[in-house]
Amino acid sequence: MDYEKEKKKLLSAKTPEQYIEFSIKSKLEGPKKSSITTEWLNKSGYSIDDIKYARNRHPFWREKRNKGSYERNSRRLEYHNYYKTDDKIVWDEAKLSKFYDLNQEGNADHELARIFKTSIPAVNHIRRKFRFSSILLELEKKKPSKAAVIKLSGHSESVLKRLIKEKGKK
Repeated sequence: MDYEKEKKKLLSAKTPEQYIEFSIKSKLEGPKKSSITTEWLNKSGYSIDDIKYARNRHPFWREKRNKGSYERNSRRLEYHNYYKTDDKIVWDEAKLSKFYDLNQEGNADHELARIFKTSIPAVNHIRRKFRFSSILLELEKKKPSKAAVIKLSGHSESVLKRLIKEKGKK
């Protein structure tokens, strides 16, 4: 393999998408490509974010990234399932209020699941209800305050979605 020839080919790329395509086909190893990438970025004026954006949309990297994702997600959901009882969790105002505060602090879904002894899907369910409640309040030209969001979160997701749809038509 001719290093200079491969380097010249990579440096000839005009766009991040073209650079990713050339990089995939290149026979160079990672560390060598990395230094050439830095050189290409300096020469082209593109940023590393442009490269990441192009890479995330390339079919090769999409397939590679998605390989095994179902298994990874299943393991993650099982690992962070803190719902270890047959008792149904009641999301009363006090729990929703605490959840709201912790969610505003930016806690991860698995942290909230641990704190509330529930599962990640349950955490995401409450987050969706909060989001739908906020959207509904905004459509009604009201400020999505904590109290208002929590009050509306007492409704089911389907009711909130239907109300959003109805308000959105007016």
